[in-house]
Amino acid sequence: MRINQYISLCGVASRRKAEALVLEGKVFVNGAVVKDLATQIGKTDIVEIDGQKILPVKQHTTIVFHKPPGVICTATDPQGRKTIYDCLPSGFSTLKYIGRLDLQSRGLVLLSDNGELVYRLTHPKYQIERSYLVWTSKNLSRRAIESLLSGIDIGDGQIGQAKEVFLNNGFFELVLTEGKNREIRKMLHALRYHIEDLKRVSFANITLGDLAAGDYREIEGEELKGLMGSVGL
Repeated sequence: MRINQYISLCGVASRRKAEALVLEGKVFVNGAVVKDLATQIGKTDIVEIDGQKILPVKQHTTIVFHKPPGVICTATDPQGRKTIYDCLPSGFSTLKYIGRLDLQSRGLVLLSDNGELVYRLTHPKYQIERSYLVWTSKNLSRRAIESLLSGIDIGDGQIGQAKEVFLNNGFFELVLTEGKNREIRKMLHALRYHIEDLKRVSFANITLGDLAAGDYREIEGEELKGLMGSVGL
């Protein structure tokens, strides 16, 4: 397999971050530095990063965490704010989060040490659905719904777009297929709507259900098979 995929399977980094490690000259194969992203890794090859041998993770761990508002999706925060890893057991510190939520948003966050799963769930080409419940200061108009479905300029040459919009009593649900930075907040700001609360309730086939804020559960069995199947693994 290609070098970036091998590094990803070892749980060290996503494919894109693995490519950066290769290009920076931090990856060695059989004692020699490798900077060619097309390098293939066989069963007998020894791969090292910064002098440490890496091996594919034999048994992966994937969890769903209910992020409370005021908790940040990052490993460390220079401002000293509480992170998702502060809320989880220390044994989960090596898990990578899949699609961050901003500081004040709440709800479902997936974490895993399966680099290939992380890559496929976050790469736009796989069009993985994720659903959000949104509470705003005023009701969503028909024109606003049409704009959300057709696409809205959210700056930096990007277009934010909802796949589906469902109106409910006092709130609405948005279904997206990409995870652009603060996409929902930017779309609604452009439409002059103020978000009072934002909660992610599903990602791929995984739903938040009645999981309490600050709690987590491991994804196993048929649920895990469904998640893997959603990205062709």
